[in-house]
Amino acid sequence: MDWNRFHASASIALLRTLLICINIIFVISGGILFLLGIVLRGQLSTLLDITPEMSSSAPYILIGLGLIIFFIGLFAFWCTVKGHITLLYIYSTVVFLIFVAEVLLAVTVLMKQQTYEDTFKTSLSNVMQQYPKEPMASHVDRLQNVLSCCGVDSYEDWFQTLYGEQLLRVPTSCCKKSLNHTCSNANLRKEYLAADINTNGCYATVIAAIKSNYPIFGGIIIAIALFPLVGVILACCLANQMRKQRYEQVA
Repeated sequence: MDWNRFHASASIALLRTLLICINIIFVISGGILFLLGIVLRGQLSTLLDITPEMSSSAPYILIGLGLIIFFIGLFAFWCTVKGHITLLYIYSTVVFLIFVAEVLLAVTVLMKQQTYEDTFKTSLSNVMQQYPKEPMASHVDRLQNVLSCCGVDSYEDWFQTLYGEQLLRVPTSCCKKSLNHTCSNANLRKEYLAADINTNGCYATVIAAIKSNYPIFGGIIIAIALFPLVGVILACCLANQMRKQRYEQVA
């Protein structure tokens, strides 16, 4: 009988320790998601400002989800230390729902990937038609400056806009950064195209930059999604062991 109690106590201690470790990782993952949302909003601010449909979703979903995971992780610490069986089951349910939400979010993003790309391309074309009106002109200039690109598919897209069709010109943001002389950005024709401007389009540049980071973002999301499942299993096992121990003590 003493051995059984020792075995039960040791199991509870082990499960509690493992769950605390998972909770630490859970809290950290919430912080990572929060920071990832902040970075996404900051680093891709120009892209998101050009495409309002994207600016209203991705970064803020990550920020909100990160905060929820962070505070639930703190709540889990309290549940684990105090050993409340009912709260452990509640914690397991909530964390499982978070896992489902993360999976649905990932699936939604993957399914709408082409839609996001098409939306960005259409939005960029529309914004170029408004050039040089503010504030969109600043967004386009910043995008072309940062990515060293020009137009949607190429610099020639500017010739289809009100800004560039008459003089066959492009904005100065299309000029190469390494120039040490005045940029030639007007009267551009294929037969004597100035070597001062970037000729590659912004659409392909943006898509390539995003896709090159897919493995990083995918790895982070998969890792963060797996830990809730481990936490659910450990929390349920801990609650069952504690309930069993209390039942044996009463018996």
